[in-house]
Amino acid sequence: MVVFVLLFSIVSLAVTGYDKFIHYSVSYSAYGLSSYFLGDIGGFVFSASLGVGKEIWDWFSGKGTAEYGDLIADFAGIISAYSLTKRLPFRPLLVFVLVF
Repeated sequence: MVVFVLLFSIVSLAVTGYDKFIHYSVSYSAYGLSSYFLGDIGGFVFSASLGVGKEIWDWFSGKGTAEYGDLIADFAGIISAYSLTKRLPFRPLLVFVLVF
């Protein structure tokens, strides 16, 4: 599992573009906060909905560019935050990462 998370994170961060780092950071933080209130599955559903919803918005609005790389970065952030919260002996209220 650890190898999968690391590989998934590296692949997502290797994609060029500042936007991918923002997607990773927002998904990481969104999972950390939402999983505190909604549990693991609720946090995943909430965070994944934010990422997928953003890409759907970009696709239909024409104001942004919908990209698969953004979704990969979103899910890499969610998986990384999940692995962090599982390693801690307590469930933190805030989990924050800013990747640049």
